[in-house]
Amino acid sequence: MRDYTKVTERLKNLEVPIELIGSVYAKENMSLPIHQIRLDSSAHEPQQVLITGGVHGDEPAGVEAVLQFLERDNTALLKNFSFLIIACINPYGYVHNTRETRGGIDINRSFETDDVAEVAIVKKALGQTQYSLAIDFHEDYDATGFYLYEGKRDEKYIGTELAAAAKAVGPIDPEDPGEDAPDLAEGVYKVATSWGTQGLAPYLLHFHSEHVIISETPTVWKLEQRAALHLEILDTALNIISKKEK
Repeated sequence: MRDYTKVTERLKNLEVPIELIGSVYAKENMSLPIHQIRLDSSAHEPQQVLITGGVHGDEPAGVEAVLQFLERDNTALLKNFSFLIIACINPYGYVHNTRETRGGIDINRSFETDDVAEVAIVKKALGQTQYSLAIDFHEDYDATGFYLYEGKRDEKYIGTELAAAAKAVGPIDPEDPGEDAPDLAEGVYKVATSWGTQGLAPYLLHFHSEHVIISETPTVWKLEQRAALHLEILDTALNIISKKEK
């Protein structure tokens, strides 16, 4: 079992306020909190970015990447972007190293319902906000390299540039992940319309964000390398967006 208090303590040690947005039942007389953090830009009309990790509890690198992002100096990014960040959507799964929730639910197949506590918490946190970019950090136990999914309403994809930058951290996975996701480039797959809105990323693409990315790292890599891969993809995407706005 993982110690979730290590996550919450790192959040509490940040020099920014954290907000409790809900909690999920763990066991008798015990619940696990879900927090969000807002990093507000000084810009008049900043672009809104959503960062999420820990949808699947057995994929800890996403949580680690979010924490490292929060712990570093993001002053330069805050000139152009405001961030809403949820470090761990599935704390029960994180503690017990399981993909699903305590009730055996895969959160990433449940966004078409409001009956799952974690889904309801995330939806409430999102409110009516529209995002320029939403990125969700994941892992793949079967992969030997990284890959990513991308969805963009205007279909002006940047996945090729993201994959090229990420190669500095590690290789692209040679296997196609399937799931009816069309290839956009080597290691880059389109968020498929056949997914509907059950997953977080396609749900966001449909309702909340013009651009979504799912970053997938191989679990066989060390945790630090996996976290670095997620952050490389995020930073590259933000850099591209910033340049396009100038």
